[in-house]
Amino acid sequence: MGPGVNEIAVVGAGTMGAGIAQLAASHGCRVHLFDVNRDVLDEAREKIAQHLDRSVSKGRLAATERDVILERIRPAVAIEHLDGVELAIEAVVEDLAAKHGVFADLERTTPRTAVLASNTSSLSITRIAEAVADPGRVVGMHFFNPAPVLPLVEVIAGERSAAESVEWAVAAARAWGKTPVRVKDTPGFIVNRVARGFYLEALRLLSEGVAGVDEIDAVMRTHGSFRMGPFELMDLVGLDVNLAVSTSVWEQLGRPVRLEPHDIQRRLVEADKLGCKTDCGFYRYDQGHKVPAQAVDRRSFLLSPLLSDAMLAFCARAGASHAGSTEQYVFARILAAIMNEAAFAFDEGVASSDGIDLAMQKGTNYPKGPLAWADEVGHRTVRGVLRALNQSAGDGRYEPARLFQQAT
Repeated sequence: MGPGVNEIAVVGAGTMGAGIAQLAASHGCRVHLFDVNRDVLDEAREKIAQHLDRSVSKGRLAATERDVILERIRPAVAIEHLDGVELAIEAVVEDLAAKHGVFADLERTTPRTAVLASNTSSLSITRIAEAVADPGRVVGMHFFNPAPVLPLVEVIAGERSAAESVEWAVAAARAWGKTPVRVKDTPGFIVNRVARGFYLEALRLLSEGVAGVDEIDAVMRTHGSFRMGPFELMDLVGLDVNLAVSTSVWEQLGRPVRLEPHDIQRRLVEADKLGCKTDCGFYRYDQGHKVPAQAVDRRSFLLSPLLSDAMLAFCARAGASHAGSTEQYVFARILAAIMNEAAFAFDEGVASSDGIDLAMQKGTNYPKGPLAWADEVGHRTVRGVLRALNQSAGDGRYEPARLFQQAT
């Protein structure tokens, strides 16, 4: 069904909505793009035109095709007359009441056969579907920014989502050149949950005075082959956005200590230091190049013999055998936290192991899928470093997931 989609609606013309509209229009769809704010609509259309113009200037797109794509996008400020729409995608603010209002309007104005999808990054699809009489129509289609570029789409089935609606969304994503991964309706889905280890462990290391923001970033780029370090990526995403996702996932999962948001990030958000978009976050960007903006209160630390041995074994198998001792400590803590959260997601049936790995590689450009990486390291070795870290921390934050506890 999805490959034959001809007409869609996108509600919300912010960054994500505009990107989804451009993507669909570029693949031959007529797109009704809605936003209650006319200025936001005008800005969205201008940004889409600029993105397409760049493609034309680079020889990737003909000028005539650019014009056709723009003509396929029909902006409007009210959701009305969507008789021909086969798929509607909501991309408004992460607020349940706002989404309920949008879905009530979509149910009223679209054909009963149309699939209704939410681009939410962390809210429950089951809860969103409460706004409509037929929740079987409702699924999640979580695109990643920039939507025309990044390949992953998390397709989320709510508790009452019809199987055909989920398959329709999967097929539509594939027709638009995306890589869909089926996901259970749980907080943060795959990417925004598993990535918490990357960010939160880096923040803890900074607060403990183990290393500075640039040093931690360099460790993960150099020894982990990550394209960006955690602080660079938080600045790019926006500290306010990253904190909001961390808080949402933490609260919805029952406030586990391993996922508790960090005060360093809260203070920066309160000070309106949000990263690249304000020229200051963990780095400053107003001097032509980025420089660390957060000082490190460097403190010495001593590892127990158990933790030291476990860390060395982990790093030897994970690819950081030639790093210095502090670098190995940083690397082991962050990578083990990522692996452990991926294992928790697997234990809870969020997605298959292949699905989790594929999502982290396609959605966040991780160099390897965390579960495949854990397989390479060995589950006993991963369990060993987690247990040693847990003993050192004393608060249970590194308790190994069941997947690793079962290793023999």
